[in-house]
Amino acid sequence: MAKQYTITIDFRNITGHFQIVDCLQEAFQATCEDSVHFNININSYSLLYADHLLLISNTVNYLREKGVNVTGKFIDFVDGSDKANYASRINFFQQIGFNYQENFNRQNASGRFTEIKRFDDANSMEIFKEVMSILVDKGAINEDMLIVLQYCLWEVIDNSIRHSLSDGTLSNGNGYICCQYFPYKNQIRLIIADNGQGIHKALTEHPDSEYKHFNEEEAVLRCVDRGVTNSTGMGFGLWATATLVKENGGKLIIHSGNHALEIDATKRVQKLSNWQGTYTYLRVNTDVSVSYDKIFEDDGQRNSYEEFKENLLGNIDDLW
Repeated sequence: MAKQYTITIDFRNITGHFQIVDCLQEAFQATCEDSVHFNININSYSLLYADHLLLISNTVNYLREKGVNVTGKFIDFVDGSDKANYASRINFFQQIGFNYQENFNRQNASGRFTEIKRFDDANSMEIFKEVMSILVDKGAINEDMLIVLQYCLWEVIDNSIRHSLSDGTLSNGNGYICCQYFPYKNQIRLIIADNGQGIHKALTEHPDSEYKHFNEEEAVLRCVDRGVTNSTGMGFGLWATATLVKENGGKLIIHSGNHALEIDATKRVQKLSNWQGTYTYLRVNTDVSVSYDKIFEDDGQRNSYEEFKENLLGNIDDLW
């Protein structure tokens, strides 16, 4: 018999990603022909963040792809409010299928933010360049930092495309991404999320993996260690991203399954509500430079980076 689930998300009580996942918990239990109804209040007391809304739109689309009947209602919705217009501008309403009549003129988002977007192997480079334009535009960060972020961002996107499916295929995965620059805070917030097999399965179930003995906590904790891979990569991308965050004073969250890794001044893993797949959240301080020598420490790594830059991107000055 089909089951019915009700999910309530009130942004007046939301301060971070983990609380949203707590609210979404039951939704991931739904199977084909079940029904999930969302009650959402976007009237937060502080800023409404695109990376928070992305987790909801990602989940709604995941459920619909599974054949789950998804409905929803906005509580205390104020048409034309700042919160409603912001959610609409970043395409949150469009992503979840809510018909909202915008009463404003859309300005060009280039260099400031990206809408919530789905990516796969076909459009990943286009979206990657769009996110990079936020980092390049108006000199938000200096060249050394740009080089490091460029490499790390592509590695995280590529991980979702290459490793999110559990059927052994590569480059057939997909995910959702959004990014926003907050100049008055000197910060960039970025999230990449997928609903794939998760880090534990990706790391332990590949036949050539050296880490089949890891439990989920170990897999999430160790995924940022240098050289840890399921044998299909170098195990360098997440380590580079974690190193960047520590040097920059930013924040990294990797939440997969029932465990989340947080890196800022410290590194810690905790057991939490389940996220089906993996999301990676990155907050970077644009006024704190990190030299790429901190990441690419030897000639071999620098050569690997230069090859990446040459083959994938060409001259960055010509991209924009």
